[in-house]
Amino acid sequence: MINRVKIHFDQEREYLPLEAIRVLPEFYKQMMGASGLYLKGYDTLIRVKFKGERPDGAHIWELETIPELIETIFTVQATPEFHVEVDYELVNQKDNLLLGKIIDRRQTYATRRDPRNEKVRGNAVASNFLVAKTNIDFSKLTGVSSQVILSDIQRTVLKNFPQSKVVFLSGSIHSDEIDLMKEHKKPIFILDTETFESFPSEDVFDPKKTFEDEFLLDDKVQEYKKKKIGSYIYYPLFIQMKDMHFFAYLSLETERPGIPSEVLDLFKEVERTFQERIMDSNTHILDVKQNVLNVSRGGVALEINDMEIIKALKVKPSFTLDINFKLQAPIRMAIELRHLEEVNDYFRVGGRITGVSGDKKAKEIYHSLIDFFG
Repeated sequence: MINRVKIHFDQEREYLPLEAIRVLPEFYKQMMGASGLYLKGYDTLIRVKFKGERPDGAHIWELETIPELIETIFTVQATPEFHVEVDYELVNQKDNLLLGKIIDRRQTYATRRDPRNEKVRGNAVASNFLVAKTNIDFSKLTGVSSQVILSDIQRTVLKNFPQSKVVFLSGSIHSDEIDLMKEHKKPIFILDTETFESFPSEDVFDPKKTFEDEFLLDDKVQEYKKKKIGSYIYYPLFIQMKDMHFFAYLSLETERPGIPSEVLDLFKEVERTFQERIMDSNTHILDVKQNVLNVSRGGVALEINDMEIIKALKVKPSFTLDINFKLQAPIRMAIELRHLEEVNDYFRVGGRITGVSGDKKAKEIYHSLIDFFG
């Protein structure tokens, strides 16, 4: 039985309109003669053939294998030197023939630099996974030592804004702004408290409408006027374990309107640096072996059946491991998670290689082994 895969994590790609390449029917014919076209989202590769285009623009597809269920929206994908996806609305299905109307088409911005080697399966295993701990005591994680680390990072990164500060929730006074940051998981950045103009960004929550709906806006304007705050930015800090834990926020308040936008970037840097330090100090090694599905110079794909690894990746989507090719010394590398899919009784994990342990020779050895087992 062919089933749909369940996606647990998928790093967003940067897409361009597919029209930038060439006419679709021509592209399909070229791909069928090359690496092929496939139906996306199933636990088995389902090869498809483009059979033609109707006068109304609908496309006819022939499936090599028929899955248990075709969704009302289906996606045809190809991976030449770049990733291509075309979404269709299912108009009709008869046996292994699908009739669909295009609703979206896209290609990745970045091109694939090197091919995947699928022949390493059975010739390579992954082991010694350094991953995040999943049984971390939140009270210890956000204790005095973590607070000292965060305060030190904040002082270093924001040395040009000495009036900025870290506010820990354990010692703060409850406020509407704190509730909104917790609910929306976004910073609040008000450029002018008199007009309540918010910094224009999708990454920032604008509280003006909320305060208007709750008849609080006038009170808020007067509150900030009384406190002599003309502009402010509050940046929430979360620690992600099984859930997102809100434990502190970065704050900058000025008497005059117009805090510069660079402060938002500096706050992001504080958050990123703190997350790296705090999570790197809460890792452990899982001494298990897992199958390698494919490798390339830039990434790896693994078959994971150890649930501790899966739980850890949901806490921190990066890890290090050993890749063990047959009769070769292990190669240690750092991986950033790109996608995590549940396929029947195992998980398919794809990651980008962010570093190879050792000197330049280690990377050269890895590249030569990819070619050797190709």
